[in-house]
Amino acid sequence: MDYLRFTFLPSSSISDAILQLHRYMALWFSLPVNFVPSDKGMFGYESSHDVMVWIDGQMARIAVIAAGGSRTGNTLMVDMTGQGCSIVSDWQAVYATLQDLDARITRADTALDLMEGFTLEQFDDLYFAGEFNCGGRIPTRRYVEGGNSHDAGANGRTLYLGKKANGKELCIYEKGKQLGNTESEWLRVEIRFGNRDRVIPHDIVLDPTKYFAGGFVALEHLVNSIAQRIKTDQRDPVEEERSIVLKRLTHFLVAAYGKTIFQLAKELKYDYQALAELLCVEGVPRRLEKSTLAGGVKQAHDPA
Repeated sequence: MDYLRFTFLPSSSISDAILQLHRYMALWFSLPVNFVPSDKGMFGYESSHDVMVWIDGQMARIAVIAAGGSRTGNTLMVDMTGQGCSIVSDWQAVYATLQDLDARITRADTALDLMEGFTLEQFDDLYFAGEFNCGGRIPTRRYVEGGNSHDAGANGRTLYLGKKANGKELCIYEKGKQLGNTESEWLRVEIRFGNRDRVIPHDIVLDPTKYFAGGFVALEHLVNSIAQRIKTDQRDPVEEERSIVLKRLTHFLVAAYGKTIFQLAKELKYDYQALAELLCVEGVPRRLEKSTLAGGVKQAHDPA
Protein backbone atom coordinates (compact mmCIF):
# COMPACT_ATOMS: atom_id res chain seq x y z
CA MET A 1 0.00 0.00 0.00
CA ASP A 2 1.20 3.47 -0.85
CA TYR A 3 -1.77 5.54 0.35
CA LEU A 4 -4.86 4.88 2.46
CA ARG A 5 -7.80 7.12 3.32
CA PHE A 6 -10.96 6.01 5.08
CA THR A 7 -13.94 7.45 6.95
CA PHE A 8 -16.19 6.07 9.67
CA LEU A 9 -19.14 7.18 11.79
CA PRO A 10 -18.13 7.25 15.48
CA SER A 11 -20.38 5.46 17.92
CA SER A 12 -19.79 8.09 20.62
CA SER A 13 -18.13 11.49 20.90
CA ILE A 14 -15.34 12.73 18.64
CA SER A 15 -12.90 12.82 21.55
CA ASP A 16 -13.68 9.19 22.41
CA ALA A 17 -13.27 8.19 18.76
CA ILE A 18 -9.86 9.88 18.57
CA LEU A 19 -8.73 8.04 21.72
CA GLN A 20 -9.96 4.82 20.14
CA LEU A 21 -7.93 5.54 17.01
CA HIS A 22 -4.84 6.12 19.14
CA ARG A 23 -5.25 2.64 20.64
CA TYR A 24 -5.69 1.11 17.19
CA MET A 25 -2.66 2.89 15.75
CA ALA A 26 -0.50 1.68 18.60
CA LEU A 27 -1.00 -1.74 17.01
CA TRP A 28 -0.34 -0.56 13.46
CA PHE A 29 3.11 0.92 14.03
CA SER A 30 6.24 -0.23 15.82
CA LEU A 31 6.97 3.43 16.65
CA PRO A 32 4.98 5.29 19.34
CA VAL A 33 2.54 7.79 17.87
CA ASN A 34 1.47 11.23 19.08
CA PHE A 35 -1.74 13.01 18.11
CA VAL A 36 -1.02 16.73 17.80
CA PRO A 37 -3.99 19.11 17.33
CA SER A 38 -3.79 21.25 14.21
CA ASP A 39 -5.23 24.72 13.75
CA LYS A 40 -7.04 23.84 10.54
CA GLY A 41 -9.43 21.35 9.02
CA MET A 42 -9.35 19.62 5.65
CA PHE A 43 -11.69 18.16 3.00
CA GLY A 44 -14.66 19.87 4.62
CA TYR A 45 -13.84 18.73 8.15
CA GLU A 46 -13.65 21.45 10.78
CA SER A 47 -10.64 20.24 12.77
CA SER A 48 -7.75 17.83 12.47
CA HIS A 49 -4.93 16.11 14.34
CA ASP A 50 -1.50 15.33 12.93
CA VAL A 51 -0.30 11.81 13.69
CA MET A 52 3.38 12.21 14.50
CA VAL A 53 6.33 9.96 15.35
CA TRP A 54 9.71 10.83 16.79
CA ILE A 55 12.71 10.40 14.51
CA ASP A 56 16.29 11.58 14.96
CA GLY A 57 15.42 14.43 17.28
CA GLN A 58 12.31 15.73 15.53
CA MET A 59 8.68 14.91 14.88
CA ALA A 60 7.53 13.63 11.48
CA ARG A 61 3.92 13.44 10.30
CA ILE A 62 2.71 10.06 9.08
CA ALA A 63 -1.07 10.61 8.92
CA VAL A 64 -3.88 13.07 9.59
CA ILE A 65 -7.17 12.56 11.43
CA ALA A 66 -9.97 14.99 10.60
CA ALA A 67 -13.33 15.44 12.32
CA GLY A 68 -16.31 17.72 12.78
CA GLY A 69 -18.91 19.28 10.55
CA SER A 70 -22.33 18.32 9.25
CA ARG A 71 -21.03 18.65 5.67
CA THR A 72 -19.05 15.45 6.22
CA GLY A 73 -21.94 13.49 7.69
CA ASN A 74 -20.45 13.73 11.19
CA THR A 75 -17.82 11.18 10.20
CA LEU A 76 -14.12 11.02 11.05
CA MET A 77 -11.45 10.63 8.41
CA VAL A 78 -8.01 9.03 8.55
CA ASP A 79 -5.62 10.06 5.78
CA MET A 80 -2.33 8.13 5.61
CA THR A 81 0.18 8.92 2.87
CA GLY A 82 3.05 6.79 1.62
CA GLN A 83 5.22 7.96 4.50
CA GLY A 84 2.84 6.42 7.01
CA CYS A 85 2.16 3.31 4.92
CA SER A 86 5.89 2.64 4.68
CA ILE A 87 6.21 2.09 8.43
CA VAL A 88 3.07 0.05 9.11
CA SER A 89 4.32 -3.08 10.85
CA ASP A 90 0.99 -4.93 11.05
CA TRP A 91 -1.45 -4.59 8.15
CA GLN A 92 -3.63 -7.25 9.75
CA ALA A 93 -4.20 -4.77 12.58
CA VAL A 94 -5.15 -2.09 10.03
CA TYR A 95 -7.61 -4.53 8.45
CA ALA A 96 -9.10 -5.34 11.88
CA THR A 97 -9.50 -1.61 12.54
CA LEU A 98 -11.38 -1.12 9.28
CA GLN A 99 -13.65 -4.03 10.15
CA ASP A 100 -14.27 -2.89 13.74
CA LEU A 101 -15.13 0.64 12.68
CA ASP A 102 -17.19 -0.45 9.67
CA ALA A 103 -15.03 2.01 7.78
CA ARG A 104 -15.44 3.12 4.19
CA ILE A 105 -12.19 3.30 2.23
CA THR A 106 -12.30 6.38 0.00
CA ARG A 107 -8.80 6.11 -1.48
CA ALA A 108 -6.27 3.30 -1.70
CA ASP A 109 -3.10 3.34 -3.80
CA THR A 110 -1.21 0.19 -4.69
CA ALA A 111 2.18 0.34 -6.38
CA LEU A 112 4.86 -1.80 -7.97
CA ASP A 113 8.48 -0.67 -8.26
CA LEU A 114 10.43 -1.80 -11.32
CA MET A 115 14.05 -1.00 -10.62
CA GLU A 116 15.43 -1.94 -14.03
CA GLY A 117 14.55 -3.61 -17.33
CA PHE A 118 11.37 -1.64 -18.08
CA THR A 119 10.69 1.65 -19.87
CA LEU A 120 7.81 4.07 -20.05
CA GLU A 121 7.62 3.47 -23.79
CA GLN A 122 6.76 -0.19 -23.18
CA PHE A 123 3.67 0.79 -21.21
CA ASP A 124 2.71 3.41 -23.78
CA ASP A 125 2.93 0.75 -26.50
CA LEU A 126 0.67 -1.52 -24.43
CA TYR A 127 -1.85 1.30 -24.16
CA PHE A 128 -2.02 1.83 -27.92
CA ALA A 129 -2.27 -1.95 -28.37
CA GLY A 130 -5.47 -1.87 -26.28
CA GLU A 131 -4.04 -3.75 -23.28
CA PHE A 132 -5.38 -1.18 -20.82
CA ASN A 133 -8.95 -1.19 -22.11
CA CYS A 134 -11.52 -2.06 -19.45
CA GLY A 135 -14.77 -3.68 -20.46
CA GLY A 136 -14.45 -2.25 -23.94
CA ARG A 137 -13.75 1.26 -22.64
CA ILE A 138 -10.53 3.02 -23.52
CA PRO A 139 -9.08 5.01 -20.60
CA THR A 140 -7.95 8.55 -21.24
CA ARG A 141 -4.22 9.08 -21.68
CA ARG A 142 -2.11 11.98 -20.41
CA TYR A 143 1.65 12.29 -20.81
CA VAL A 144 3.77 14.73 -18.78
CA GLU A 145 7.47 15.56 -19.00
CA GLY A 146 9.38 17.16 -16.14
CA GLY A 147 12.25 19.52 -16.94
CA ASN A 148 12.74 22.65 -19.00
CA SER A 149 13.06 23.67 -22.63
CA HIS A 150 16.77 22.78 -22.67
CA ASP A 151 16.39 19.40 -21.00
CA ALA A 152 12.80 18.17 -21.33
CA GLY A 153 12.18 14.96 -19.41
CA ALA A 154 15.29 15.35 -17.24
CA ASN A 155 13.17 15.23 -14.09
CA GLY A 156 11.24 12.20 -15.25
CA ARG A 157 8.21 11.50 -17.40
CA THR A 158 4.78 10.38 -16.26
CA LEU A 159 2.04 8.48 -18.09
CA TYR A 160 -1.50 8.79 -16.67
CA LEU A 161 -4.22 6.40 -17.80
CA GLY A 162 -7.76 6.98 -16.60
CA LYS A 163 -8.93 9.66 -14.18
CA LYS A 164 -9.08 9.86 -10.40
CA ALA A 165 -12.50 11.48 -10.79
CA ASN A 166 -13.75 8.23 -12.35
CA GLY A 167 -12.50 6.10 -9.47
CA LYS A 168 -9.38 4.52 -10.97
CA GLU A 169 -6.21 6.12 -12.29
CA LEU A 170 -3.00 4.41 -13.38
CA CYS A 171 0.14 6.46 -12.93
CA ILE A 172 3.44 5.21 -14.39
CA TYR A 173 6.42 7.45 -13.77
CA GLU A 174 10.20 7.53 -13.79
CA LYS A 175 10.70 7.58 -10.04
CA GLY A 176 14.50 7.58 -10.04
CA LYS A 177 14.69 10.57 -12.40
CA GLN A 178 12.00 12.37 -10.42
CA LEU A 179 14.22 12.05 -7.33
CA GLY A 180 17.22 13.42 -9.22
CA ASN A 181 19.14 10.52 -10.79
CA THR A 182 19.00 11.18 -14.55
CA GLU A 183 20.53 7.76 -15.27
CA SER A 184 18.07 5.74 -13.20
CA GLU A 185 15.82 3.10 -14.81
CA TRP A 186 13.51 2.96 -11.80
CA LEU A 187 9.83 3.01 -12.79
CA ARG A 188 6.94 3.10 -10.36
CA VAL A 189 3.58 1.74 -11.53
CA GLU A 190 0.77 2.93 -9.27
CA ILE A 191 -3.00 2.48 -9.30
CA ARG A 192 -5.03 5.03 -7.39
CA PHE A 193 -8.43 3.60 -6.46
CA GLY A 194 -11.23 5.94 -5.43
CA ASN A 195 -14.67 5.04 -4.12
CA ARG A 196 -16.71 6.73 -6.82
CA ASP A 197 -19.22 4.16 -8.12
CA ARG A 198 -17.32 1.40 -6.32
CA VAL A 199 -16.75 -0.10 -2.89
CA ILE A 200 -13.09 -0.61 -2.06
CA PRO A 201 -12.84 -3.87 -0.06
CA HIS A 202 -11.06 -3.81 3.28
CA ASP A 203 -8.79 -6.69 2.30
CA ILE A 204 -6.98 -4.47 -0.20
CA VAL A 205 -4.66 -3.65 2.71
CA LEU A 206 -3.84 -7.36 3.13
CA ASP A 207 -3.35 -8.27 -0.52
CA PRO A 208 -2.72 -5.09 -2.54
CA THR A 209 -0.98 -7.08 -5.29
CA LYS A 210 -4.24 -8.87 -6.11
CA TYR A 211 -6.07 -5.58 -6.63
CA PHE A 212 -3.10 -4.08 -8.46
CA ALA A 213 -3.05 -7.00 -10.90
CA GLY A 214 -6.83 -6.90 -11.26
CA GLY A 215 -6.86 -3.21 -12.14
CA PHE A 216 -5.91 -3.74 -15.78
CA VAL A 217 -5.27 -6.82 -17.93
CA ALA A 218 -1.78 -5.58 -18.81
CA LEU A 219 -0.87 -5.38 -15.11
CA GLU A 220 -2.13 -8.91 -14.50
CA HIS A 221 0.27 -10.14 -17.17
CA LEU A 222 3.03 -8.03 -15.64
CA VAL A 223 2.55 -9.43 -12.14
CA ASN A 224 2.35 -13.00 -13.46
CA SER A 225 5.66 -12.61 -15.28
CA ILE A 226 7.44 -10.42 -12.77
CA ALA A 227 9.47 -13.25 -11.24
CA GLN A 228 10.98 -14.03 -14.61
CA ARG A 229 11.44 -10.42 -15.73
CA ILE A 230 13.03 -8.98 -12.58
CA LYS A 231 16.34 -10.12 -11.16
CA THR A 232 16.34 -11.67 -7.70
CA ASP A 233 18.96 -9.18 -6.48
CA GLN A 234 16.68 -6.19 -7.02
CA ARG A 235 17.56 -3.10 -5.04
CA ASP A 236 15.20 -2.15 -2.24
CA PRO A 237 13.11 0.91 -3.31
CA VAL A 238 13.43 2.58 0.10
CA GLU A 239 17.21 2.22 0.11
CA GLU A 240 17.38 3.38 -3.50
CA GLU A 241 15.30 6.47 -2.73
CA ARG A 242 17.52 7.33 0.23
CA SER A 243 20.68 6.88 -1.85
CA ILE A 244 19.44 9.10 -4.69
CA VAL A 245 18.10 11.87 -2.44
CA LEU A 246 21.15 11.91 -0.16
CA LYS A 247 23.48 12.09 -3.16
CA ARG A 248 21.47 14.98 -4.64
CA LEU A 249 21.35 16.88 -1.34
CA THR A 250 25.11 16.38 -0.95
CA HIS A 251 25.63 17.82 -4.44
CA PHE A 252 23.68 20.96 -3.52
CA LEU A 253 25.52 21.23 -0.19
CA VAL A 254 28.93 21.08 -1.87
CA ALA A 255 27.91 23.46 -4.66
CA ALA A 256 26.52 26.05 -2.26
CA TYR A 257 28.76 25.73 0.79
CA GLY A 258 31.72 23.48 -0.09
CA LYS A 259 34.24 26.33 -0.08
CA THR A 260 32.86 27.70 3.18
CA ILE A 261 33.21 24.27 4.79
CA PHE A 262 36.81 24.09 3.51
CA GLN A 263 37.64 27.44 5.08
CA LEU A 264 36.03 26.41 8.36
CA ALA A 265 38.12 23.24 8.34
CA LYS A 266 41.26 25.35 7.95
CA GLU A 267 40.21 27.60 10.83
CA LEU A 268 39.71 24.51 13.01
CA LYS A 269 43.09 23.10 11.91
CA TYR A 270 41.31 20.21 10.20
CA ASP A 271 39.72 18.95 13.41
CA TYR A 272 36.84 17.21 11.62
CA GLN A 273 35.11 16.16 14.81
CA ALA A 274 34.92 19.81 15.85
CA LEU A 275 33.77 20.70 12.34
CA ALA A 276 30.98 18.14 12.51
CA GLU A 277 29.87 19.43 15.92
CA LEU A 278 29.82 22.96 14.54
CA LEU A 279 27.81 22.16 11.42
CA CYS A 280 25.49 19.30 12.39
CA VAL A 281 21.88 20.03 13.33
CA GLU A 282 19.90 17.15 14.81
CA GLY A 283 17.00 16.14 12.61
CA VAL A 284 16.06 14.80 9.18
CA PRO A 285 15.63 16.75 5.91
CA ARG A 286 12.02 16.51 4.79
CA ARG A 287 12.98 14.66 1.61
CA LEU A 288 14.66 11.96 3.72
CA GLU A 289 11.90 11.49 6.28
CA LYS A 290 10.18 8.60 4.50
CA SER A 291 13.34 6.56 3.91
CA THR A 292 14.64 7.27 7.41
CA LEU A 293 11.37 6.15 8.98
CA ALA A 294 11.10 3.09 6.76
CA GLY A 295 14.71 2.26 7.51
CA GLY A 296 13.68 1.19 10.97
CA VAL A 297 14.39 4.13 13.26
CA LYS A 298 13.06 3.14 16.68
CA GLN A 299 13.59 6.03 19.06
CA ALA A 300 10.86 5.92 21.68
CA HIS A 301 9.46 9.01 23.32
CA ASP A 302 6.79 9.88 25.81
CA PRO A 303 3.30 10.46 24.40
CA ALA A 304 2.37 14.12 24.00
